[in-house]
Amino acid sequence: MKKIYSLVTVVLVACSTSFGQVEIKLWDTGTQAGVGNNLNGQEYTYYASTSGLHHVTLNFKNTSASTKTWKVERYRLDDEATWSDYLCWGIAGDQNGMCYTTQLMSTNPWTSPNAYSLTVAPNETANLVAYTDQVTASGTEKYRFYLIEGQSTRVDSVDVTLTSVLAVGDQKQEEVGVSIYPNPVSSVLTVNATGVEGSVELKMVDVLGKVVLAESGAPINKVDVSNFKNGVYLVHVSNKGSLIQTKRIVIKH
Repeated sequence: MKKIYSLVTVVLVACSTSFGQVEIKLWDTGTQAGVGNNLNGQEYTYYASTSGLHHVTLNFKNTSASTKTWKVERYRLDDEATWSDYLCWGIAGDQNGMCYTTQLMSTNPWTSPNAYSLTVAPNETANLVAYTDQVTASGTEKYRFYLIEGQSTRVDSVDVTLTSVLAVGDQKQEEVGVSIYPNPVSSVLTVNATGVEGSVELKMVDVLGKVVLAESGAPINKVDVSNFKNGVYLVHVSNKGSLIQTKRIVIKH
């Protein structure tokens, strides 16, 4: 099976936001921290060569000396009509972050409700997980996320662009598939990968990017989730270091 690679580039764009109040970086699930260059007022672009669900996790750190109250505002700048988007937003490390579906984010722009404004102390962080679903073989979707302080003050922003491209010459990739069931699940989750050789690596993360499970095994795996908290999770399935597919599941006891 040919390996699938994702290309990442960061492009500088104009910044007209307040400096020194927040630090925006990518969230690393391994170190559980924001990593890389600051993305304040910049554009983060990534390329996907597979269809389906894709996401990026952004980390917002309060670098001021006072506690802040934050919301998030989403603008859809470039839109693929058949694609959909949703997001999860909450304090980093808290599994009880709030997720907002495509239906809830029906307006453009859309702002998270006042009822779930985040209280973020100095040096604490919040995570925003931006999802794009039903990605087709080609197209581009671009979002701008404003960090809102209090009721309406924009303090910083970051642009996120997903471009889907054809996987040229990768005929075997079409034979690879993943089924995960039941969904929603209450006790045992079955992950069945077809068309792969050797062991399969599983990684499950919560809505805010925290790794809650990492293991490898046979192409058919049984995962006991009976002790996991209710909520939305992402299951990443890889083979020989290459991501095959990402699936969104709901745990409901």
